[in-house]
Amino acid sequence: MQHKIFIETYGCTLNKGDSEIIKYLLNDYLVESIDEANTVILNTCGVKGQTEKKIALRISSLVNNKRVIVSGCLPKINPDVIDERVSGIIGTNDIDRILEIVLSKEKKIFISEDNKRLGPKTSFKKIRDNSSSAIVQISEGCAGQCSFCCTRFARGSVHSFPIEGIVKEVSEALKEGYREILLTSQDTAAYGLDSGDTLPSLLKKIFSINEKFMLRLGMANPNHIKKFKHELVEIYKDPHMYKFLHLPVQSGDNSVLVDMNRGYTVKDFLETVNLFRENIRDIYLATDIIVGFPTEDDAAFENTFKLIETIRPDKINLTRFSPRPGTPSSKMRQIPTWIVKERSRRLNLLRKKISHEINKSYIGRYFEALVTEKNKDGTFTGRIYNNKPVILENTEVGQFIDIDIEDATPTYLIGRR
Repeated sequence: MQHKIFIETYGCTLNKGDSEIIKYLLNDYLVESIDEANTVILNTCGVKGQTEKKIALRISSLVNNKRVIVSGCLPKINPDVIDERVSGIIGTNDIDRILEIVLSKEKKIFISEDNKRLGPKTSFKKIRDNSSSAIVQISEGCAGQCSFCCTRFARGSVHSFPIEGIVKEVSEALKEGYREILLTSQDTAAYGLDSGDTLPSLLKKIFSINEKFMLRLGMANPNHIKKFKHELVEIYKDPHMYKFLHLPVQSGDNSVLVDMNRGYTVKDFLETVNLFRENIRDIYLATDIIVGFPTEDDAAFENTFKLIETIRPDKINLTRFSPRPGTPSSKMRQIPTWIVKERSRRLNLLRKKISHEINKSYIGRYFEALVTEKNKDGTFTGRIYNNKPVILENTEVGQFIDIDIEDATPTYLIGRR
């Protein structure tokens, strides 16, 4: 049998980085479209119930006509939803064995518990996409015990990769022509908790590379970032650094944060936000909100709504709570669906209003932008110095260009050279 493999990826940037490693390991067998493939690898996510259902349906729809191999987080989060007819299952710590599964005539399952088994993922080669962005994974796992989160079951406790290996991967990506570095992990602020290194030390080493590039820091939790926030805010002044801060709050109510086991207060979150806003012009603030956590009563939700009105983030990743297997919050009494939907609707309207107002304030301003990718409709996406996306025409991926902002939507700016 001639293997023709297509890889479909769900979930976060960390998962996309794993898919790039898998692509390199299977390079000789890859095809451009799912129609050409006789084997499909689904690199899965299990963070939300809705995503899990979508993936489970996708697996079942493919397995009748193609060999299906399931990788990613779902095998350790909820293996029961994976169709038993799949040809193989592989965990996040076993992706080096993907070729063995592909070549096997029998169904194979590799799911290791030790997330240090592979060693640093920076030591693996990758096949990246056609954008100007390079994903660089800095650690595996997290240091949290959030009562709603199941991703920690798949990724384990924090395992930080050595600074030298990360800097080497960044350097190699820049030599290959990539101009945007996406540092990613489950929690970038937890980097080094197990090794004695720190995120600021890592960033300083990366910024000593003598090349023109931009770096986006992935999600950083408030309980860890607060330990070095003053040092980090100074590092954000470096010209290589996107003025982009992804700081998830999840709830604007302290009692709910305790029930979530988040390890910080609303005050902690606000102090970090205010510090960055006082020191970094145009800081692009992204945050995460979970609506409908089991102990979120009406008053708690209103506290969250008021917090968003107060801090006015550029972007909110808004999620309706869904109980995940094995988590303490799945055993709590759940809030009726209609209440969760109504709260989500209200926050979504507020989110769009605030984002649009902020984006319109950029109209008439002039920036340098890095062109990061070509879109399906023939336009291009660029990023200005705080990572705001700008839709552009008549340019090339990888270029730094000067642009004027002519218009804005709630999700992106519209620019012209």
